[in-house]
Amino acid sequence: MDDHISAPHNGAEAALPPTAAAPAIPPAPTEPPLLRWPLAFHGQGSEYFRIWIVNLALSIVTLGIYSAWAKVRRLKYFYGNTELAGARFDYTADPLKILKGRAIAFVFFAAYVALSNIHPLTGIIAVLLLWLALPWMIVRSLAFNLRHTRYRNVSFGFAGTAGGGYKHFLLLPLLLIPSLGMALPYVQHQQRQFLINNLRFGNQQFDMKPVIGPYFLIYLAAMGIASGVVMLLILMVVVIGLVAAAAGIAFDWGNSSDALGVLAVLGIGGIFLAYAGMGMFYSIVMQTMHVALLNVTWSNTRVADCQIESKIGLPGYVKLLCTRIPLLVITLGLATPWVVITLMRYRLQHTAIHAPNDLGKFEAAIASYGNVTGSEAGELFDLDLAL
Repeated sequence: MDDHISAPHNGAEAALPPTAAAPAIPPAPTEPPLLRWPLAFHGQGSEYFRIWIVNLALSIVTLGIYSAWAKVRRLKYFYGNTELAGARFDYTADPLKILKGRAIAFVFFAAYVALSNIHPLTGIIAVLLLWLALPWMIVRSLAFNLRHTRYRNVSFGFAGTAGGGYKHFLLLPLLLIPSLGMALPYVQHQQRQFLINNLRFGNQQFDMKPVIGPYFLIYLAAMGIASGVVMLLILMVVVIGLVAAAAGIAFDWGNSSDALGVLAVLGIGGIFLAYAGMGMFYSIVMQTMHVALLNVTWSNTRVADCQIESKIGLPGYVKLLCTRIPLLVITLGLATPWVVITLMRYRLQHTAIHAPNDLGKFEAAIASYGNVTGSEAGELFDLDLAL
């Protein structure tokens, strides 16, 4: 007899107790993909030449009065030819307001000249007052010019205060004295961070990450190249002198005044060419350093959910400078419009915005106009801030 007792079977499996259904896990929110919107520049050298030559001629004929209209025409041309995501920039300042500001600035400048002629001490006091007013002029200049810079009918702006200007442009540069100038990269980094972090587009704020290390590396590279240029200049002058002396001895020119005159002209001409060449080379180095700093600065800057990209190729830019700067010298400056347009196009075509939308969702913010007097006083005293 089989001792195995089988379990009753009714043709169906025993029902399992019901279990609670696992709660559905919502998918993690994903950020919209960033779209790359490159800048494009549509300006042409021949077009800008007509604007440039008329601005120059009328500014001279009117003793500078037309320069207010010249500034507006120039900026409207450059902004109007700069395109981003199918829309172009604009500059909306009133030339009459600019002219009023320049008139006030000119009065202060004339007072400075008059006081300097009366007594040297009064001239020193006037320079000191100008130095103390410099941070205020920088802040007001940016506030005015950015307020009149628009994109898609939304104004840019500057929220920096005069106090911040005094801290970054009056007190901070004092570090250059005990550091013997070695703190220059840190000072310029802090100044640019102050300027950019106070930039606004509508109600959106710009934000620049600290990048002090790359600033020092760029300055060290530029200093190394500049030192090499100085050593090369000294070597070229020495070689020219030795060659001239050797030629004089070899051809026994010591008793010929005419030959000595020719030799002197050749020597002076060679030295002049050496200095001119080194000057152009130095300019190329400084311009390249400026572009390298732009790449580092803007590539570490955001505005709202947009990331700025600046990848200006340094080898290509150096190649342009090596061909355009001699062109400026040869044409005595008449090639300026073509050179400016070429460099501007190269820089902008390597600049882009990474954004998750079509850049049209910024809200316009109400911002007060900057003081035009401060802006134009800055221009009169050659305080040009290239942001």
